Amino acid sequence: MKKAEIAAKVFETMDAVPLLDLKGGALKIAITDLAALSLVPWFCDISVQWAVRLSIPGGTLKKSQLKAIKGTFITTTEAGALLIGVPGDGIEPSTYFLSPLADALAQTAQPGMQLELATANLGVVKRDWDAKAETSTQFGNQRYVGTIDAQGNWVITHSTPALTDSVLTVALDCGRMVLRNGPWNVTGKTEAYAVLMHWLESPEANINPLAVKRFITLQDGAFMNSDPGMIRKLYGLGLGFFRHRLAEGPFRWPAPGPVMNSRQQLEEVARAVVGV
Repeated sequence: MKKAEIAAKVFETMDAVPLLDLKGGALKIAITDLAALSLVPWFCDISVQWAVRLSIPGGTLKKSQLKAIKGTFITTTEAGALLIGVPGDGIEPSTYFLSPLADALAQTAQPGMQLELATANLGVVKRDWDAKAETSTQFGNQRYVGTIDAQGNWVITHSTPALTDSVLTVALDCGRMVLRNGPWNVTGKTEAYAVLMHWLESPEANINPLAVKRFITLQDGAFMNSDPGMIRKLYGLGLGFFRHRLAEGPFRWPAPGPVMNSRQQLEEVARAVVGV
């Protein structure tokens, strides 16, 4: 599959899945929060590709209307919508491309336009030279649809899977932690320990779990990172928050895969960080 075909393939997959009303009412967010929301499907399945569709009722859009972003691929549909694809590599979420894309969309989108974010597991992601990341799950097959209001906000009204506005808010906050590098606030040591264990037991976090206690500490109810070089690795910590706070559904993700370290070793790391 050519990278320029990603967006079309993702929407071909997701247009066939029922789109459901967001229960509890629409969720109004900044367009730039699309980057944070794009992490939610990755928290559920690392083998996802990203796609954005921007359209205007009764009108057409041209590729030249959206600033070209490195690592993204822009095409147009026969109906005059813009399709933007962002490849997934399975090593880490594509924040280096998704963040500037969200900024460009914020500069381009106008009131009345429809904005859609969709992701799908197309079975073509490789994690790295050692291990493939392809999965057969559809946990990351998600879609978020809404319109741009007069104030330039994205008003999300529909989603796949079925969600409430409160659940989507929690999920979005976990993505924001990654994009904003915190604050990594916890409700207490019990939550801190649970979040860390999700992180340490997740191979997709792509980190040596035994090294975590060297740069992560718990101070005044928040995780603190002492190594600026590790900031780009903290998407795994965001994954930990997501999987702990939304463990009861409606999102799903694969069970933890095999890890090189024993659970006892991981528990020792978590206790050292939390101080229990």
